[in-house]
Amino acid sequence: PAVQETRNRYPSVSDTVVEPETNQEYFRGEVRECLPAKATHSTQHSTVVGVMRAYAKPEYTIDIDLLTRQDEDNNFASDVCVRRRGFDPKTDDRYLEEVAFEIKATQRSGDLTERARLMARRGVRRVFAIPVKGDDAGYNLVAGPLLEWQPERDDWKTWGEHELLEDPCLTGPLRIKALLDAVEAEEAVVKAVLASNHPAMAKHDEVVEQRGKLEGHREWLLMELSDAGIEFDDVARARIEACTDSRVLRRWFKRVGEAQTIQEVFGDA
Repeated sequence: PAVQETRNRYPSVSDTVVEPETNQEYFRGEVRECLPAKATHSTQHSTVVGVMRAYAKPEYTIDIDLLTRQDEDNNFASDVCVRRRGFDPKTDDRYLEEVAFEIKATQRSGDLTERARLMARRGVRRVFAIPVKGDDAGYNLVAGPLLEWQPERDDWKTWGEHELLEDPCLTGPLRIKALLDAVEAEEAVVKAVLASNHPAMAKHDEVVEQRGKLEGHREWLLMELSDAGIEFDDVARARIEACTDSRVLRRWFKRVGEAQTIQEVFGDA
């Protein structure tokens, strides 16, 4: 009850102290400048966004630098977050993020811990941090390990890169390494897309299935022509193999029993 009472006194998540779309945040009661990211930070940022977008359930959205009012003295954004789409009927405001990621390149450890503590108190279910190191071009980037804030311990948990991350907002288990390594991330995204129910994938599956049926019709027709003793040259074979209409292939097949020449099968006689 005491925790609930405290949360009820929080400002709206969209209530801002600093001006949105500026390089400012409100942290520990002070306005601070948020400088643009260097290559190591921004590259890792994009890796997390790509993977989380592929694995998030349809009712969730991925946000970048979403400004959130954490409490009276704090108004800042996580690097990447996952939140439910639409508006929360309990607050008439957008939903609070459920999962948040902080990319730690130059951020002080004390500030990172305090931000995680504040987000958890606000109600963010899970807060992760990813330390990164690399050159100014973001080429020799080393990310990890993945850290998760544990409110009950008031400390960070370290995840192994081969462990699996599971969460209600995800479509399935996600290998931790996919959040840390660009190559692994691309593979994870491909797997997620192939396993999805996205309309584009449904269309892809339909095309693949149809191609299989068409190939069967073509082979069936060619065998029937051979069995019937109807001669056909490479041009005729190419015409059959190029046909993408199953109705036409079936029509040709029906003519084989009465036709004497390939022209009669095609209906060219």
